[in-house]
Amino acid sequence: MADLKVVTLRESNFRDPAAEMRKIADDIEAGEYGEVGSVGVVLLGDTMEVFGFGPDSEAPSVALLLHAGFMRLSKSVEEHGQP
Repeated sequence: MADLKVVTLRESNFRDPAAEMRKIADDIEAGEYGEVGSVGVVLLGDTMEVFGFGPDSEAPSVALLLHAGFMRLSKSVEEHGQP
């Protein structure tokens, strides 16, 4: 029998974007992510909008942040099912 590991998942309401954004904002204010210097958000409604917030949120910094997020998601997909 394989060793099992219990993982606690972060409670999420991903089907309600506004509620989830409020939860993330509350977590930032509570210090859950440490000192946050930059936040990047991509929103797809009738049009696609891109936002950057924080003291380190110049366009190149936000672009790099969004690309790093893309790379993290891509890596998790690539490694899916690998031991």
